[in-house]
Amino acid sequence: MQQPHKYTVSGAGTAPETAYFLVFPLDDRRYAVGLESVERVLRAFAPAPLPKGPASVSGLLDLHGKVMPLLDLRHIFGLREKELTPRDYFIITSGPAGGRALPADSAPVLAGCRRDELLPAGAGVGGKYVQRVIKARDGLILVFDPARLPPNEEPERAGAPGGQP
Repeated sequence: MQQPHKYTVSGAGTAPETAYFLVFPLDDRRYAVGLESVERVLRAFAPAPLPKGPASVSGLLDLHGKVMPLLDLRHIFGLREKELTPRDYFIITSGPAGGRALPADSAPVLAGCRRDELLPAGAGVGGKYVQRVIKARDGLILVFDPARLPPNEEPERAGAPGGQP
């Protein structure tokens, strides 16, 4: 028997017109990424530091030989800083920009909603990162595409003046 999703929006089902997302909290806000861009979810661990890297990157993760940036969503979305804890999670994504890790304050949950319940986020509402908004029973969930997030800039090389090796 199929178990219901924790954040299923009214009318969502298993029909092809249902869109699925992983919903996760950062502070008191909820964010979501499309399930199609998610590789896996795992418990947080300490990233390797990235000296002189972009502010949008907390560090680098080595996942079985695949190195990827841990994005600092708190910096990107203007939230207060917070240290990683053993209760945090990483959402590992893949896409045209390569793999990226996204931090979550707790385990993400699967949510489904009808495509007509996804509202476009106007430029004034979502800024350049939030594309859509899920109108859930208990509030709005901001949806973004990890491939559109920074880092777009190249980090300076550590210990080298002017970024030269």
